Amino acid sequence: MIKIRFAANEDIPYIQSIAHETWTYTYGEIYAEEYIRDFISRVYSNENLRLSIERDSQSTKRSFLIAEYNEKPVGYAQTRQVNEEEFELLRIYVRPEFHKMGIGNDFIQEYMQLLKPIHQLFAWVGKDNQVGRAFYEKRGFVPVTEKTETIQGQNKTQVKYVLHISKHE
Repeated sequence: MIKIRFAANEDIPYIQSIAHETWTYTYGEIYAEEYIRDFISRVYSNENLRLSIERDSQSTKRSFLIAEYNEKPVGYAQTRQVNEEEFELLRIYVRPEFHKMGIGNDFIQEYMQLLKPIHQLFAWVGKDNQVGRAFYEKRGFVPVTEKTETIQGQNKTQVKYVLHISKHE
C-alpha cells in the first residue's frame, strides 16, 4: 500500500539514504562519483533538510512529501512556489526497486490537489538523464527550453519540462 504524507524531521535519515541510492542510480554515468558524493553531503545535510522541512511545515502550500510503501519511506518529492499558480518540482526520487509502481505519478497527483490553484508545474532535468526525461514525458510534461551549466569543469545541459494544468483539474 502506497501512502503519500508530509515530510517530518524523523524522515531525514530516510531522505538521505534514498538520495544516496537514487543519485548513484540515476546520475552514476552522468556525473563523477566525487561530484555526487559532495552534492549529497551538502544539499542533503541534516541541517539543510531540517531547515527545508521546517520552512515547509510553516507554509500554507506544503510541498515536501514522503512516499511510504507498507509504512516504509521509499521516495520523496518537493516543490517551490515560483508565482501565484506556478510551481517548480525541485526533487522527486523513488528507490529504484519501487520504480514503475506509480509513486512518481502519485506525487504529481498529490501536488495538483495540494497546490491549488496550480496552472503550471515544471522541472529542470539533465539532458543526459534518460530515465528522468522519460518519466516526465510519460506524464505529459513537454520540453520548452534548455540551459547549459558548468559542473566540475564540464558543461551539462538541463532541459526545462513543463506540465500545463487546466483550471478544471
